[in-house]
Amino acid sequence: MQLGFLGGAREVGRSSLLVDTGKEKFILDCGIEVQHGKRPVNLPRNPDGVFITHAHLDHSGFSPAFYSMGYKGKTFATAATFDMAHMLLEDSLKVQLKKRQDPGFSQQDINRMGKKEGILGFREPAEFGSSTVELFSAGHIPGAAAVLVESRKKSILYTGDISFTPTDFMFGADIDRRSPDVIVSEATYSYKDHPDRRKVKERLTSIINQTCSNGGVTLLPAFAVGRTQELLLMLKDINFPIYLDGMGIRATTHTLSYPETFLNQRKLSYAFEKCIKVKRGSARGEIVKEPCVIITTAGMLQGGPAGFYISRIMERRECTLVFTGYQVEGTPGRHLLETGVYENEGVSARPKFSMHFLDLSSHSGRSGLIDFYRRMNPQKIMLVHGDRTEEFAEELKGMGFDAHSPAVGENITV
Repeated sequence: MQLGFLGGAREVGRSSLLVDTGKEKFILDCGIEVQHGKRPVNLPRNPDGVFITHAHLDHSGFSPAFYSMGYKGKTFATAATFDMAHMLLEDSLKVQLKKRQDPGFSQQDINRMGKKEGILGFREPAEFGSSTVELFSAGHIPGAAAVLVESRKKSILYTGDISFTPTDFMFGADIDRRSPDVIVSEATYSYKDHPDRRKVKERLTSIINQTCSNGGVTLLPAFAVGRTQELLLMLKDINFPIYLDGMGIRATTHTLSYPETFLNQRKLSYAFEKCIKVKRGSARGEIVKEPCVIITTAGMLQGGPAGFYISRIMERRECTLVFTGYQVEGTPGRHLLETGVYENEGVSARPKFSMHFLDLSSHSGRSGLIDFYRRMNPQKIMLVHGDRTEEFAEELKGMGFDAHSPAVGENITV
C-alpha cells in the first residue's frame, strides 16, 4: 500500500491524501490553501472514490475539480458535511472569480458533485473491491469524520481534523479501532495544549462587558461553520446586543438541520433566534454606533463583512477585536496578530482598538494527540496539517513511536 501526500504536509491548508492499495485508489480530502488558493499536487484523474472528512475549505475546497477532470465516480462524506461544503464551495467559487482567479472548477462541477454524493453515516463500511472504507466521528465540527481504509490486511486511519474533548457545542471524537498499521494524523497543535474552555468563556465575557460598558464594539471574526455556532451558545446570556453577519447566518441554519451532529440543539436554537441577523449591508454603519457584539466572517479576515467593521472601528480605542481561532500564515488575521498592522485589499493601517487572542480551538492539543497514539498503538504515524510536524516527529520517536513528517509530493510505501 502506498500513501501519496498531495497537500497539507508540513503546512496547514490544501489537505489531500492518496491511498493506493494496489487495487484501488482513494482520495481522502481535496482542499485549498485559503489565502492564496494553492491546490493539491499530482491528483489522479479517476480515483475509485473521493472522501471528504469535513466541510472546511482547506479539506473540501478543490474537490469539485475531479468532475472538471472527467471523474464519473462518487464523492463520499456525511450528510452534514455535504450540506456545509456545498455552501462554502459556492461562496469560494464566487470569491475566486471576483478576484479573477482560476478556481479550477465551475458551478456545473459543484452541481455534478452534488448529483454524485455518496452519503455515509459513521461506522457504515463502504465496500470497494478489495477494500473497505469506514467513517468515524472526529469531533471538530458537525459531520466531521476520520477515515479508515482497510485492504488486504493493511489499515490506514486518517484523522482529518480531530478533537477528543467535548465542548458545550461538539462531541469528542469517537474512534474505537485499535492498532491500525498507519495513522495519518493532523498535528496543528502538536506543541501546546488548550486552556479550560470555561476559563476562556469567562475571559471573553469579561472583555465584552468591559468593552461594551465603555461604549465600544466587540468584534468577533469567526469561521462560519463551527466557531460561529459555539460563540452563539457561549454568549447567549450576554446583556448586550449580539449581531450575526456574513455566512455564519446560513451556516447556523444548516447546522440546526442536523441536531444529531452536535450538542445543545435547543440552546443553539434559542441563541440563534435571540441574535440580530444582519440582512442588509447598509445596516452595518448604524450597528457600530452603539455598544454591541458582532460575530462575523471571515475568521482569518480574508473576506466577509469583517473588513468593513474593522474599517469603521479602526480609530476607536474603546473597541475590541477578539480572535478565537487559528490564523493561517499569510492571512490578514495572522499578519495583524503578529505585527499589529491590518493589511487587506489595499489597506495598510495600525488599528487603535484593543486586540486579544483567545484559544477556542476545535483541534486536539498535544496531550490529546499523544494519548490517542498510545491508545491506538499504530505501527507508524505520519504527521500532516501542522507547522511543526518535523519537530513533533522527532519528539514522538523519542517516546518510542515510528513517526514521520512527509513533505508535499512525497510517496511512502507502508
